[in-house]
Amino acid sequence: MRIIVCIKQVLDPRGMTVNRKAEKVLVNREEYILDPASKAALVAAASIKAAFAASNGSHPPEIVAMSLGPDRVDDALREAMAFGADRAILLKDAAFEKADAFVTANALAAAIRQVGDFDLILLGARSLDTGSGEMAGRLVEALDLLQIAEAVSLETRDGAAIAVCAVAESFVQVQVSLPAVVSLAADAFDAGHPNGWRLMDAYKKWSVEMWNAGELGLSADDLKPMVVKKEDAFPPERQRGTRVTDVNELVTLLKRERVI
Repeated sequence: MRIIVCIKQVLDPRGMTVNRKAEKVLVNREEYILDPASKAALVAAASIKAAFAASNGSHPPEIVAMSLGPDRVDDALREAMAFGADRAILLKDAAFEKADAFVTANALAAAIRQVGDFDLILLGARSLDTGSGEMAGRLVEALDLLQIAEAVSLETRDGAAIAVCAVAESFVQVQVSLPAVVSLAADAFDAGHPNGWRLMDAYKKWSVEMWNAGELGLSADDLKPMVVKKEDAFPPERQRGTRVTDVNELVTLLKRERVI
């Protein structure tokens, strides 16, 4: 069994402030962290591996962590190995510098095909930076797989993935046959901290593989972003309302504004 975990490194929001009047995001401390939802995916993968080992499995699952980005993402991948990943792959190329979700999904899908023989693809449901939650769906489309979205628990049994998902104000249990893509809710998994010994080994003994666009066989169309960022726009500061002293004054005000 092989589990591929797609992770993301994001700018630590604790080092940022927003100035609405100046319409700027100020980075007071530029530090990058492993996205909490990515940690959830790694914890889910490790729990499946542990459950497999506990049942006396002769061949425990291999966990492959994968990410796209610049050199600094190497740290996130080594942290992923400290959380239990057996391999780490960084997709790095000048062609990825302006990658949007479309290009990122194409690159990840190509890398997943190249790894091959996988049973599960795990990733966070929503990242801290964009919160779009679209990557899982794009991988499902690119790889023609089944999907479980927003899982709060996950296990595998008899060639199937079984998960509990949050739907509105309730929870439902769903099951799909493997291989499949599962996105994990960040707040449902207590990631804690990576194993200290594994973290040291990740830097001293283990290595991160690096693949470029050419090795992935991506075409010019695969690398052409569908979204181009032109500028940032901020909503205006919230305006204070009009204070009223009694109901009659409120009714008069609402009538004047033609609300009633």
